[in-house]
Amino acid sequence: MAETFVIKQGPRAKLGPVITRSVELMRDGKVLVIPLENGYVFLCDAFNHAAVQRIHILRGDEGGVACQVLVGSAAVAAGITIDFDSLAKSFAEKFWPGLLTLNLPVQRGITWNLGDDRSLDLVSVRVPSNKFALELVKSYGPLAIGSAARIGMPPTRETLFVPALDSDIGATIDFGELPVGAPTTVLTIANGAVKVDRIGAISLKELKSVNKNIVITP
Repeated sequence: MAETFVIKQGPRAKLGPVITRSVELMRDGKVLVIPLENGYVFLCDAFNHAAVQRIHILRGDEGGVACQVLVGSAAVAAGITIDFDSLAKSFAEKFWPGLLTLNLPVQRGITWNLGDDRSLDLVSVRVPSNKFALELVKSYGPLAIGSAARIGMPPTRETLFVPALDSDIGATIDFGELPVGAPTTVLTIANGAVKVDRIGAISLKELKSVNKNIVITP
């Protein structure tokens, strides 16, 4: 039976005990449902192959789809990627924690399988701004995530609509109804160049305030 933790948002929200229990569940290989900025996600230890696979099954993903990875800081992102250079650092310093996803060359020696059988050269990584998610990833380490919605469906803003049975997950962290918002802006940074894959919450103007030499992916 999945555990449910209802947390009232605000400066007095008591996150510590829920963080502790969430860490315990993930160490036991469980998938959690937690809030991000504008939608709930499935989440697990990024290095637990079985738990990552469970996320893909819950979402109905096709083969070859990789989970994204949450990290607690730019320093952790640098540790799981290759050549986290001054260009990547400049965007991270400006927009993390926040709604910026960076696609970066992955360290080939890392022993994870995010769903792509380690066939992809890039990993999608970001530092979240949701307080619970940020504290959790700082406490645990890199976490694999996928939207808590079936593939092709919009973000799930209430836990009532998460497509999972109690037996599928270890716990649900319920922050109530989450606000509507734009998706993350996605950049690919490799070989000293930056490409915009998707404009979302962070505008092109804001991106160019960091670096003017940006290429929009067709």
